[in-house]
Amino acid sequence: MAGPVDWESFAVMTGGASGALTGLLFVAVSLNADRIARHPVLRAIAAQTLVLFLAPLIMATILLVPRQADRALGAELMAAGLAGGLSLLVIGRHRRGPAAPDKGPIGILDRRDTNIVVMLLFVAGGAVLASGRPDGLYLLLPASLVAFVSGVLSAWNFLLPPPNVL
Repeated sequence: MAGPVDWESFAVMTGGASGALTGLLFVAVSLNADRIARHPVLRAIAAQTLVLFLAPLIMATILLVPRQADRALGAELMAAGLAGGLSLLVIGRHRRGPAAPDKGPIGILDRRDTNIVVMLLFVAGGAVLASGRPDGLYLLLPASLVAFVSGVLSAWNFLLPPPNVL
């Protein structure tokens, strides 16, 4: 079974992609700052996207800490997942319904419940790792992939909002 040290390349790639997507999000928000500032729903979607892009970056940073005990790494992953999940719940209060239709990939992935599941996968992976089973790290892969896809779709959604948001 692969341990945390075997996940270094994954963490480097995920952290790099997350950092790049976060930077692009800041550019997109700054180019549309006036429109986003006037609409609380667009602000909430931008904040949700930021959380989705930062979660894998934080996970990668935690995973790259050298010679860290599995129990400590697991606890840090759980804390990061819980913080991300709570952030999404708070952001969700400012969002009035989904910004995308209920059908199709955007409708499925641009939902608070789907995004909370991403954070719960970080928590579950950390819990499994903290219990002494390094295979909990395999949960970081679907969590990161869904966070990226959901974040990109969410960013697309707030850059080109549906007519009822304008």
